[in-house]
Amino acid sequence: TYARPKTNGLDIELSQIHLIAATFDEECIAYRFELAEGKKLSCIETQKTLRIRQMTPSQGTLYVFIPKTMLLENCSIRVNRADIRLEGMQAVHILAMLNMGSVTTTECVFKNAVINIARGSLSCDKTEIVRSCAFTVTDATAAITFPSEEAEYHIDYVQNGGTLTIAGNELTKSPGEYGNAKAKRRIIFSGAVSTASIGFTQKESNQTSPARNPGN
Repeated sequence: TYARPKTNGLDIELSQIHLIAATFDEECIAYRFELAEGKKLSCIETQKTLRIRQMTPSQGTLYVFIPKTMLLENCSIRVNRADIRLEGMQAVHILAMLNMGSVTTTECVFKNAVINIARGSLSCDKTEIVRSCAFTVTDATAAITFPSEEAEYHIDYVQNGGTLTIAGNELTKSPGEYGNAKAKRRIIFSGAVSTASIGFTQKESNQTSPARNPGN
């Protein structure tokens, strides 16, 4: 099923239904679901947002396909007792909340993000944060790798119980801060009874990086 051409937002709320969102080569958002016993989801488009809800308890998977060139304006995802997988998507604002499951983001780009997970696992692989991201990780494991140099980020963190490692350094003082104080990419990390690691991917050539952002 295809959404309208102008629809560029997602509002998804699910329980025991996995969400897989990936990009494709077409020009409109598309979706399909595979649920037990032939059950359906409520899918409504309002104010350029595709809103998907459960009408009855069920189990299965929702697939959402997003055009590779589309920048999602607003994206709200709330999932209980299932998994979230986001691949290659771009969003200005994204909220992802998960209770009891796993969140995996791969090669995504988010300008402003809030990611909350309780009782599960979080994996952010080469997901770029343009401006800010607040992570809250409770009773969970987290592995976060940013596809940029360490100098581009500033991290404020709180860790109560468990361990937090940034760029290979285990941090024992909490609350604290890490990284470049003047960095434009701001991260807030709040962990409780969790094991978390945050890493950075070095660019292939460091010689070109100072000229890339002339005071923009």
